[in-house]
Amino acid sequence: MTVLRARPIAGPRPGPVLLVGLLTVLLLGVGAPPARAHDALVRSSPAAGAAVPTAPSSVQLEFSGTPLPLGTEVLVLGPDGAVVSTGAAEIQDTTVVQPLSARLPAGGYTVQWRSTSSDGHLLTGSWDFTVAAGSTPAPDAAPGSVTAATADPALPVGWLVGGVLALGAAAALALGRLRSRR
Repeated sequence: MTVLRARPIAGPRPGPVLLVGLLTVLLLGVGAPPARAHDALVRSSPAAGAAVPTAPSSVQLEFSGTPLPLGTEVLVLGPDGAVVSTGAAEIQDTTVVQPLSARLPAGGYTVQWRSTSSDGHLLTGSWDFTVAAGSTPAPDAAPGSVTAATADPALPVGWLVGGVLALGAAAALALGRLRSRR
C-alpha cells in the first residue's frame, strides 16, 4: 500500500501580490490626467441683481471658453412672466447675445440660460435684474458677474482606466494562482 503524503499548502507569495499592488498605485496616480476645468459663465450684462435705468436691447453672457451652438438657449421673462427674448441666441466668440423685445416695461426680469461648453458639458443657470423705467431699448448695462451657474460632473478618465487595469491585474493574478494549483 502506498501512503500519500499531503503537500503543505503554500500561501500566497508576496512578490506577485506586491507587484500588482505597486502597479495599481502607479497607474492610478500617474495615469490620471491633470484636471480640466469646464467652461464657466464669467460675466453677464445686465449683471445679476442689477437695477438698470433703462431696458437693454439684449442680454449677454460671457463664458471662459467658446460655447457650442448645440443646446445654447437663453430665455428672458418679463415682470408678468411673459417671454421678452426674441429670435435665437447668437454666439460671438466667447459671448452669447440674446436680443430682447423693443419695448420693455419697468420691473423685474429673469434670465434662464443653458449652453454647451467647448468640452461638450451642459452648463445652466439663471439670474434676475430690474429695469427702473420702461423704455425703448438702450445700450446694455455694464458687465457684471453671475452667481448661479452649474456644470454637470464628469468621471476622470484616468481613474476609470486605472480601475479597469487594476481589475484586470487582479483577475490575471487569480487565474495564474488557479492554474498553478492544478
